[in-house]
Amino acid sequence: MRRASLSLLVAGTIGATAATAAPTTMPDWVEAYTREALTAPVTVENALKYRWYQIGVAIRSEHPFVYDIDIAPATAQLRRHGNAVSSELKQQLDARFSVVPSLEQAGPFTAQCGWIMARERGEGPTQVQLDLDAYCRDRAIPALYVRLVRERARAFDVRLPTLRTLDVSYPSRLIGTSGSVGREDVPAAFAKALEERLNTAQPSVVGELAAHFRAAAIGDAPLQTDAAVCRDLLGPWYPRHDPVRDMALSDPLRSAEAGGDAALRFGQAISDACRREAKAWLMRQQPAIDTAIRAGFAAIDPNQGPILSVRARCTAVLGRWFASLEGFELTLTGPLQQTCQREARALNERAVDIHAKAVTARFVTAARSVAGLEQNGWFEPSADDLQTVHDPRDPDWGEVDRLMRARTQAMIQPSRDAARNAAVSEIADLYGQAHLTDAELQPARRVCEPYLAKPTRTLPSGGGSVRDTIREACREQENRVGLRRAEKAVAVAGIETVLGKGRLVLTAPDGGLSYVDPRALVIAAAANGLQVTFERTSSWFFWTRERVRITSLGRDNPVLSGDLTADRHPTLGPVWRVTELQELPGLAGPLATLACVAQGQQAVDTLLTLGLAGAASLFIFDAPRTGAELIGIALDGVAGATRCETARRGYFAAPSASAS
Repeated sequence: MRRASLSLLVAGTIGATAATAAPTTMPDWVEAYTREALTAPVTVENALKYRWYQIGVAIRSEHPFVYDIDIAPATAQLRRHGNAVSSELKQQLDARFSVVPSLEQAGPFTAQCGWIMARERGEGPTQVQLDLDAYCRDRAIPALYVRLVRERARAFDVRLPTLRTLDVSYPSRLIGTSGSVGREDVPAAFAKALEERLNTAQPSVVGELAAHFRAAAIGDAPLQTDAAVCRDLLGPWYPRHDPVRDMALSDPLRSAEAGGDAALRFGQAISDACRREAKAWLMRQQPAIDTAIRAGFAAIDPNQGPILSVRARCTAVLGRWFASLEGFELTLTGPLQQTCQREARALNERAVDIHAKAVTARFVTAARSVAGLEQNGWFEPSADDLQTVHDPRDPDWGEVDRLMRARTQAMIQPSRDAARNAAVSEIADLYGQAHLTDAELQPARRVCEPYLAKPTRTLPSGGGSVRDTIREACREQENRVGLRRAEKAVAVAGIETVLGKGRLVLTAPDGGLSYVDPRALVIAAAANGLQVTFERTSSWFFWTRERVRITSLGRDNPVLSGDLTADRHPTLGPVWRVTELQELPGLAGPLATLACVAQGQQAVDTLLTLGLAGAASLFIFDAPRTGAELIGIALDGVAGATRCETARRGYFAAPSASAS
């Protein structure tokens, strides 16, 4: 009906125009074109075909030239027709855009409406053309892109298997802008739709995460931290530390990318859920790992290989499950470390016990004696014995050595204590079985001399407290020998019966007089293995003679003898001048001989033990002199100890009595 009415209207209008303007004849082709345009179906394609309802340049060029005024009635009619169908063309434009399936098909928004205003040179825009272009740009295109971005957001395949490749960023490249399209805030529409989609998908994804970890099994590769597992599983959805972004999120004036906040919130939510599930999964593996650690240590033969430190063992054992402990929860790794350390220490103790028993076996059967101690290095394991058990590549090998040393020492200690006690008893027995002469004391002194700084043989290094104990035992026995000798020597020396309270007087090489306490002389000489006696002989005519005799203890020969002449000192009272005293070989004068008889460390020790002054104060001088000065003068400046030793040994033909 509308098309029939429109045809009648067109025919009447053209006839009326012709009747009114009878003098001007409308070209036939104009009438035909106008009639065709006005009667054609109203479509966007026909509107384009009839140049938006005007007589275009192209069709006019195909016919003889006409003036605009000659075709003005047709032009006006076409214009009115175009204005009348403008609304219908807008609806058709909407329908045309409604079937666009995607942004990829749509392309940039700037290319959607340009075809409406396209025209040939010399053509002006029609009103319908202007209206439709304005509608396209202001209404149709914004509505199209709002629809497409919403559909795009709602169509996102948000599932755990697709997350790593899922891109929900705003498709500004496809749209042709990151801002509004027309008066529509397309980014805001996309952000809202994306948020709804992600909120809807979140419970499902969290459920998929839980199912994933329930089905996960521990593999051959080391475990990963919960963060590393979720980073691999979620890919770009796992939030990375970004100080700049975090600062921007707290800025109320920031301008975020469309959908960015929703994506961040979704990523944070599923990442939190992932880490919770990952941590729970790791904790579920703890009992199995603990059991495996115990089984692994139980399978290690403590007899095999070097002993590793606890840290080295646990680094290797825990390395099966943890490339590094950093990043794992202490509630997971702490108990496992404790189990490993406990098992490693127990294994090391078993291994050290085995090696320590092997090292100490020879000490268990070694002789408990001084010789046994010396021949077995004082019952101390060598450094090689202790260090061969560790691995030199182990940075904490010192821990193994300390454990080995402590265990070995603990095992050896009973044998060492028994050997030390036996050595002390042996020394006491040797000295106890000997008499007081140097010859009888030789077996005991052969044992003790190295401990008393007499280099008759070389002792092994070390020894510590064991060596000190033997040294003290030797000193004690030597002191006892000195005391026994002193008691015996004083008892038979005849000091009181011959000399009374008088002192001995000797003339030094420099002419000075030296006064000697005879009792101290007897004691000092006895400590050196010599007996000093004072004798008095009488004749029938009441003639008496006092003499001094020096012999080896227990022997009458050889002998040194000298005369004693009574004299008196103004303050000391009675004194006895020593004259005609035989001299030791290589010494000159009686003072040198008596000094040599009385000097030596054993003599000093004996005198000190008896509470006397010692060798340095055997002599009392008119002029102040020290014992060293006296012996220096007496021995004519030659080293006293060496010369005395040679002189005594040479004359009395006995080993040195000085166990210095």
